Amino acid sequence: MSRDKYKFPAIPKVSIPAAPQASYRTDYGPDFAKKGIVSVEPPKLGAAFPVFVPQADADGNDLAGIRIPELAVPLATFTGWNLFNEKAGPADVMATTTGSFIPFARTRDDRERSGDPRPSIQERYKDKEDYLDRYAKSAADLASKGYLLKEDIPHMVQQAAARWDWITSQK
Repeated sequence: MSRDKYKFPAIPKVSIPAAPQASYRTDYGPDFAKKGIVSVEPPKLGAAFPVFVPQADADGNDLAGIRIPELAVPLATFTGWNLFNEKAGPADVMATTTGSFIPFARTRDDRERSGDPRPSIQERYKDKEDYLDRYAKSAADLASKGYLLKEDIPHMVQQAAARWDWITSQK
């Protein structure tokens, strides 16, 4: 997919990468793959591996794959990339593929004041109990399909509660 077809919300102060990070095929010599022996240093660079980018939903979260509770019942946008800040490098270039966590605004007023197109936490959930109930149901659904261990759900819900508390305490 070309960059112009990537749909990502216009989150204030958040840019998308100008291009994906490239990773190249390398040749360290004939004995490297089986024996770990490097005979070509520096290695010969070959063609770049293809880069596939999943489309994002209206919140900026990836659509592809299993919708873990953090994505099915979100409090934030999770990206698979970080950009340099203007002091460290070009602000539209990927610094790492560690990922970013961009919380939603707490209230509708906060969202409108900042110009964030993503619905706020207040607009999504009645309260913390509503959020945690939906989160637990999402986790239970994944456990019933074999994607999570049922015994992990209480700890996951505890972590979700801590995330809620942290995000909603920010000014």
